[in-house]
Amino acid sequence: MTTLQDIYDKIEEFKPVVISSLKEISELDITCKSIIEHQLNNTNLLNATSIIKIQAVIDYMYEHVNIGNWKEVRLYLRKTITVASYVRLLGHLKCSNHLTNDVIKEGLKIIDFGILFGCPMETEPTLLQDSASYLHNALTPDDLKPEGNIQTGLTSDLELKNKFNCTVLDVIDCPSMETFLKNYILAEKPVVLDNCINHWPALTKWQDQNYFIKLAGLRTVSIELGRDYTDSNWTQKLMTLEDFIRNHIFAEGGTTGYLAQYQLFDQIPELKNDIIEPEYCCFSEEDEEEHIDIMAWYGPKGTLSPLHHDPKKNLLAQVVGEKQIFLFSPEDSVYLYPHEHELLNNTARIDPRNPDFKKFPMYKEAKGYCCVLRSGQMLYIPPKWWHFVESLSVSFSVSFWWE
Repeated sequence: MTTLQDIYDKIEEFKPVVISSLKEISELDITCKSIIEHQLNNTNLLNATSIIKIQAVIDYMYEHVNIGNWKEVRLYLRKTITVASYVRLLGHLKCSNHLTNDVIKEGLKIIDFGILFGCPMETEPTLLQDSASYLHNALTPDDLKPEGNIQTGLTSDLELKNKFNCTVLDVIDCPSMETFLKNYILAEKPVVLDNCINHWPALTKWQDQNYFIKLAGLRTVSIELGRDYTDSNWTQKLMTLEDFIRNHIFAEGGTTGYLAQYQLFDQIPELKNDIIEPEYCCFSEEDEEEHIDIMAWYGPKGTLSPLHHDPKKNLLAQVVGEKQIFLFSPEDSVYLYPHEHELLNNTARIDPRNPDFKKFPMYKEAKGYCCVLRSGQMLYIPPKWWHFVESLSVSFSVSFWWE
């Protein structure tokens, strides 16, 4: 039986590496740096007062990283949140009397805050993720009530074509690498790929949302609330994955919640074991080994991504449920009425499902493509191609972006 001391000892084993990583936050002000160094070098003395001091450092760093553009935040500020969260976790465990689910839940909240607002240390990039695994493995499982079933098969490609006057995309069966490169990547042509991810464990495991609750239900994630990101009432909220599933995936009515464009697999590596990076992503314009951005999209029926384009190649893998997707060539951009504001200039004002021809008369000149992307299929979206995505059922998709 795992004890509180067992968990503490495992997580404390990272301490020498964390101490060596302090050089990565050398720009930190002397007061905060002294607090972190003192607590990290004297973990046997951690107490309630120590926790208050470390939490003050975390709060101070959080204020700094939320000033200005996120992309311009200095890395040492985020790395400080990572290190301080690690020390905060040790203090939490040190001051707890017994290993209970409540102690574990609080520990996971501390870790996820560090992951969401910090960034990996070069010396120990999976520090907080590994700590989370130790804690989560010690949970006492609760009985789970079965949720509603996922309904699919709601719309056919022919219905799309007749209703929206669009060209249905080709569906090809597991093409060779040469065929995919020549006919689609180099030709910058979208296509639906069939029978390419049949070997993914996710195709069976993810059909039951209780799987996510058991594996990572207590992990904190950022959820988008609202119709879509162009809505004035759109916002984001931190909540556990279990709360998201119970309150938004199968609950009818209320505000739509969407775990969208989220680096879930970096935060919870156990989920990444259920998917496999497609070989087609190897075709890169860069000479060096290319980094693949892997994003999760998980939400109830009706979630939307408004018509927009991205700068990278995109393979969108549909694991659970179905999505209705409309695409337009970059050559049709003038007919799609992009927003003029610089923050939304990659997003268009057209809703392909119900276009307003009086307001947007040039849209009649656009040539639309469409498909229903089903579980087990992938859609290749070339760079700069406009796409509008709507979930026809509870849906979980994984996108692979690369240059």
